[in-house]
Amino acid sequence: MNCIQFCVAALITFATIPGVVQGADFNVSETFQDTLRSGGIGPEMIVIRQGELVVGGGKPSEEGLGVIKIDYLLAVGTTEITNAQYRHFLEMSQSGNLNKFPKGDDNFPVVGITFDEAEAFVYWLSRQTGHNYRLPSATEWEYAARAGSSAAYSWGNNVGVNKANCTDCGTEFSGAAAPVGSFPANTWGLHDMHGNVWEWTKDCIDSNMASPPNGMPTLFGSCEIREIRGGSAKGDAWSIRASNRASALKTAQISDLGFRVVMDIPR
Repeated sequence: MNCIQFCVAALITFATIPGVVQGADFNVSETFQDTLRSGGIGPEMIVIRQGELVVGGGKPSEEGLGVIKIDYLLAVGTTEITNAQYRHFLEMSQSGNLNKFPKGDDNFPVVGITFDEAEAFVYWLSRQTGHNYRLPSATEWEYAARAGSSAAYSWGNNVGVNKANCTDCGTEFSGAAAPVGSFPANTWGLHDMHGNVWEWTKDCIDSNMASPPNGMPTLFGSCEIREIRGGSAKGDAWSIRASNRASALKTAQISDLGFRVVMDIPR
């Protein structure tokens, strides 16, 4: 059984893992890094507040459609998962994929990762820490990217200069990914929600279904295709808007597609 099969199939039992902290220990805007049982620390996370999202940044309909209520605290990775973090996962899980994983560029976002490989990472991270890490839903992702803004970007409607990494963003990177955290964080403390690399979300593609109003992912429709968000360094300003949606086959290994993680706050 390979690592992906093991990690995805494993039953995660947090109650047996010592040192798991509860919801009262997490405060909005606080950052933390979980200790890994295999040694080292997990990705830096920040707790974001509860609130509402109007999908696409517009106004809700008269019936209130389009409003997503995030009525729970959520921790979000302050950056995309890096090569160093993903390499540690491969080493600790004794994955055969380690032999073909590139060396170096430790602080760059990991790319070329399939959806199932990203899922395997979050299951492993959950078992390592005793907390429930996962991929974000598409609406959780947009809620975090907007950081309370209804504009095209978290900072306003103009892409500006050197605020993100894209072909129209006036950066020094010329269409290539930058080390994570190279650009200013949004007001909730999250870097690279616009541009740098695309990010997997949990959502299946279903054109006949509106996003669940409680922030959960869409898990019906074409689940061999998953929604991706954020745009990349190879895209233009239009493609990195908070509302922009795209999709990719679960099996795709794309040179500008990575992921970030979220963590459920224990209640």
